[in-house]
Amino acid sequence: MVFDHVDGADHAFADAFEVDKEAAWLREAAIVEHHRHDRIDVRGSVGGQYVDTGDEGEVIGKRTLEGALTGGAVGLVFGPAGLAAGLALGGSAGGVAQSHGSPHEDSAFVDQVRADVPPKSSAIVLLAAPEQVDQMVATLESGQHKGRLTRRQVPDELVSSLKAV
Repeated sequence: MVFDHVDGADHAFADAFEVDKEAAWLREAAIVEHHRHDRIDVRGSVGGQYVDTGDEGEVIGKRTLEGALTGGAVGLVFGPAGLAAGLALGGSAGGVAQSHGSPHEDSAFVDQVRADVPPKSSAIVLLAAPEQVDQMVATLESGQHKGRLTRRQVPDELVSSLKAV
């Protein structure tokens, strides 16, 4: 779910937390922020693990792309909304592994985030079962901070390669 302001996702997430603190999707969501100088930050949980990273030069590289593709494949298994979360969170996890000394370069993950989350805006991404995704969408759409839902298709080859690992 994409929001018009960098802090929009934070506000919508906080409102959703107040509605239902026990909602399972809240523990699996991440927030993506696209700052005005084209810097991307991702923070949140995926698979019970907290991720906090940005697209500074040192986190973009081969491992980031591999993580984004793997995460995107996992996201497809959990539905289209899970794809965005998978790309963001998989890229973040790969970026952490890449973070020591790599020069800044563009990647498919960062390009996709930039395409879906305009500068000076933010998003909540989720990699979860379809029921949780539906619950997240319903909760966010009923809140006062309105966002725009974005979904992506993942190629079958990518899902197959993930299952083979």
